Amino acid sequence: PRATHIKRDRMADPAQLSSCLAQTVNPDANARKQAEAWLEQFKKSPSAATSVLTLLTADGQPPHVKQAAAVFFKNMCKRHWDAEASEVTIGEDVKQQVRDNLLSLFLVVPESIQAQLSEAISIIASHDFPERWQALLPALVQQTGAALGVAPKDFKKGTALLQIGHSIFQRYRHEFKSDELYKEIKYVLELFQEPLLQLFSATLADLAGAQAAGGAAGCKLVVDTLTKLVSVAHDLCAQDLPEYFEDHLAEWMNGFVELLKYSNPALAADDDDAEPAPTSVLQAAVVESLALYMSKYEEEFQPFLGPCLGHAWSLLTSTSLAPHHDLLVTTSVRFLTTVACSVHHHHFAKAEVLNEVCHKIIAPNMQLLQADEELFEDQPFEYVRKDIEGSDADTRRRVAVELVRGLCRNYEVQVTQLFSANISTLLEQYKQNPAANWKAKDVAIYLVIALTIKGGTAARGATQTNALVDLHDFFSQHVLCELQAAATGAAPHPVLIADAVKFVSVFRVQLSRAVYDTVFPLLLSLLASPNPVVHTYAASAIERLLTVRDAPTAAAPAGARRFDAAALSPLLQQLLTSLFAILQRGGSEENPYVMRAIMRVSVVAEQAMAPYVQVCVDALNTILGRVCANPTNPTFNHYLFETVASLVKYICAATPAAVNAFEQLLFPPFQTVLQMDIAEFTPYVFQVLAQLLEARDGLSDAYSQLFPPLLTPTMWERPGNVPPLVRLLCAYAAKGKALVLDKVQMVLGVFQKLLARGATDQHAARLLSALWRACELAELQQYATPIFNLCIQRAQGYKKVGPSLVSTWSVFLARYGPRALWQQLESIQPGLANMVLRGLWGEWAPFVKGGRAERKAAVIGTVRLVCELPEVLADVDTAAALLSAAASMLAADAGVGDGGGAAAAEEEEDALEVDAAGGGGGGGGG
Repeated sequence: PRATHIKRDRMADPAQLSSCLAQTVNPDANARKQAEAWLEQFKKSPSAATSVLTLLTADGQPPHVKQAAAVFFKNMCKRHWDAEASEVTIGEDVKQQVRDNLLSLFLVVPESIQAQLSEAISIIASHDFPERWQALLPALVQQTGAALGVAPKDFKKGTALLQIGHSIFQRYRHEFKSDELYKEIKYVLELFQEPLLQLFSATLADLAGAQAAGGAAGCKLVVDTLTKLVSVAHDLCAQDLPEYFEDHLAEWMNGFVELLKYSNPALAADDDDAEPAPTSVLQAAVVESLALYMSKYEEEFQPFLGPCLGHAWSLLTSTSLAPHHDLLVTTSVRFLTTVACSVHHHHFAKAEVLNEVCHKIIAPNMQLLQADEELFEDQPFEYVRKDIEGSDADTRRRVAVELVRGLCRNYEVQVTQLFSANISTLLEQYKQNPAANWKAKDVAIYLVIALTIKGGTAARGATQTNALVDLHDFFSQHVLCELQAAATGAAPHPVLIADAVKFVSVFRVQLSRAVYDTVFPLLLSLLASPNPVVHTYAASAIERLLTVRDAPTAAAPAGARRFDAAALSPLLQQLLTSLFAILQRGGSEENPYVMRAIMRVSVVAEQAMAPYVQVCVDALNTILGRVCANPTNPTFNHYLFETVASLVKYICAATPAAVNAFEQLLFPPFQTVLQMDIAEFTPYVFQVLAQLLEARDGLSDAYSQLFPPLLTPTMWERPGNVPPLVRLLCAYAAKGKALVLDKVQMVLGVFQKLLARGATDQHAARLLSALWRACELAELQQYATPIFNLCIQRAQGYKKVGPSLVSTWSVFLARYGPRALWQQLESIQPGLANMVLRGLWGEWAPFVKGGRAERKAAVIGTVRLVCELPEVLADVDTAAALLSAAASMLAADAGVGDGGGAAAAEEEEDALEVDAAGGGGGGGGG
């Protein structure tokens, strides 16, 4: 039976909608693009959401269309359900229809579509639950109870409903504490905590019955349900331990122990299975919950720690190295790490226990597994990504490393001694037969890394090290030799070369400049390696080494680069040639680590890149032409454009005449991007055009012709275009004021559009600030009152716009003086100035966003208001509010205007990379 009564949009043609959804998976790019364009417009129809949902239960629709409809609906919710952050408005009446029917619709669609709808429900709930979706939780609890609490039980339906609950509640695991969050959790607990325990106890009893009945399928259904029950319980306890859970903790913990002891050969995975068995997934969820209790609720958990730890230990030691055990092993090892780092670390204090942990748990899981070797050889970039980007957090080796560090917190001497002997044995094995025993040295290097690092970050590598490990001796005797052998063609195993490069990269802060001088040529030679992992590690290591700075000094407050432009210059030609050569290798054409290295080289070398600009830009243009045809790697594309941006930044700063040469080189490919409307690249093009215009003395004809199209509304529909377009308009205001004034009403229309949305109001402020800077007040006088009226009206409806308004008003004040600001506000309404300065400026000035310049302008502007306007001093409340705001800003920005030291320098350097994740620019580069 149909479970939905959603009204169909009269404006939507179901046949055309179905056809376009089908075309979204068409291999033909043109067909896909046309379908996506139609759907983009369709989204703006009033009942687009309900029209799509109607297809999910429509007779005669093929499965792939229904699947595409579900994905489209989920993405529509993700992008447009929040009206404040979206151009597309979904009406409240349509939203209510969706909320009223979505759960019942979920229950009648296939599992593949349920997965999409579950995520959609989670997205909607993140905005509307519980205030605007009060019917959801009672219905969820009632339906789940009906499925699992009354015979005949429907475990499949119950599991699906619990998955919805988990998708809504799992954000409690990571959200910051707030009164609003705690109010929501309290509401959920009041309705769900007691039924949840009842269902857990009943389902636990059902598990024994299902196993006695002997059916594997029946057991799996019950195990899957228990997994979701444990996950939901974890969600609800993630922020704080609810009183009800504390009162019934024994029931939960006894159940957890029963599940840790549970074994069912009928559900066991085969040795060659990659996916974990259902029982492993369940037991991993239990152990993850135990780790939560251990880390957050030690006192309450302490009576249950011994039995839980013992059973988790037994479970862990009974696992194999088979891939299907990975999830359970990694979760269990993390639990041991949590205990080792807690006040209950005495469980590991005995020498025999430490010995057993080190040799039976850590050492086996530190090995390079068969799956790792296959990944190294068959999927090298996945191997690199997991290691360099830290996405191997769930691998056996990574959790074993974390356990070593956890044990070293309290037993550093004992653990170091245990593993030192082990490391010596492994190195001796390798020495006796390097070809056969290379894995022994691989483990030895990883053990040294694990023992040595006491603290570190992704940006800086190791920052604190174990003094008991002679890092430099190990490097000299066992790491450098591998790099030298590889450079001379002696060809040690590629994994060992990669290990050696990783060692250098991890300990880059500890290695001296003399070591850098030795290592850099070796890394450069490894760029020619045919092995993708080796040359990618080498490129990444070069990039990371170039970020290292020495300790700050009076001469270099930010710290001098350890390997600076002077040291890099003699290597530039060979380095750039080798890096670009990798991008011509099959399989490495879009290697993001190589492109990032090219970008970093250009940033560090600065003006020394001048002799190579022509070659670099030609190579980059060739790559750009290739990726334009099929943009598939956002990270690579980001670094591609940011390399161009850094070349423009440093070369044009040193040689302003170079702007024309850059324009001649870049305009043709940029024109191609704009004509083809490649959405992934247009933000970057606007960003670089802004840089070029900022470096010019005035406008050229090309820029004058480009200006009017920039103001058309369609240009501003894509969120990724907004930041770079605003920067480009700001450059126009600075370099071509007359052109901007001629179209000022259109520019102000853009400002009004940006101000109306919370996601873009800071860009509206930046654009308006550029007008204040460029123009005399008389030139903008006729627009000043409407502008300020818009600002104040927006603030009345959306208080969070306050920081943006204070930011742009600070520029107005700096440009025209405090008296001009006062008079402008008073001209709108007598007495308005004090109200605005007290209630808006005083409240929101401390929260002004942006860089040091924006914060500094706000501080100075606030102080000038008090010092230069007698009317402000005459109003005690206004003066107090402004002085309090100034004091807050100065306290928060201690050192504002002083250069910011090393941290600020590092932040400024990395500004080029801020927007990599989105694949759409608009950030740094300038």
